Amino acid sequence: MPKEEGGEIPAIALTAYARESDRDQVLAARFQKHVAKPVQPTELLTSIADLLVQKYN
Repeated sequence: MPKEEGGEIPAIALTAYARESDRDQVLAARFQKHVAKPVQPTELLTSIADLLVQKYN
């Protein structure tokens, strides 16, 4: 999507699907990260922090 329509919003897909093909599908859908459940809180926070660093650096 164009930036004006929200195309620049970072997004993490949090799913129950953990196969590599699932990850590839999520990234092909233009999510920046894929995190499979069950997720540890520190893993999720680290993923969020990584996206913020990428977005604002």
